[in-house]
Amino acid sequence: MLKIRKQKFQEKFTEINLRQRMYQGESYVTLTITTEFYPSLIEGQVVSGTILANIDISDIHSLDDLVGKKLKGDIGKATLSVNNNGIWESQSYDQFEVTFLKRNGRQLEFCLQMEDVILKEKGTMVFIYTTDSKSFLEEFDVNDFYDNPIEKLIRDRKIFKYFVKE
Repeated sequence: MLKIRKQKFQEKFTEINLRQRMYQGESYVTLTITTEFYPSLIEGQVVSGTILANIDISDIHSLDDLVGKKLKGDIGKATLSVNNNGIWESQSYDQFEVTFLKRNGRQLEFCLQMEDVILKEKGTMVFIYTTDSKSFLEEFDVNDFYDNPIEKLIRDRKIFKYFVKE
């Protein structure tokens, strides 16, 4: 369910990806939720768009650690981009709330609330990436991921992308 300014919209998809990194000896995860929604006719205007939320979380060592977490306030950045009759408008939010409700395999149910926006949806978790595979394997329960990551060299850094199992 997606409501923007009390108008309902139908979602095309919701994808969730994660990035794990070490900072001063602690593991941090940034969870990125991307939701696109289909066009609707609102007050004579064709409206569609995207919601993108980047949420910073510490103390996550498995995908199941997300379940039941409620985060509020300055927890990252969320952006609502709306195409209104061919004209794009964006609004960013530094203050918002997200609650992770339940998980079933790759599916993570959540509720994201920003000013005038409520998104209650199941998103598909696709991958987690890191630049430090060793710390990832030490800090994270890897049972939810396929054993063979994709390795990519960007400039002088290796990036490891681990895909979530079904």
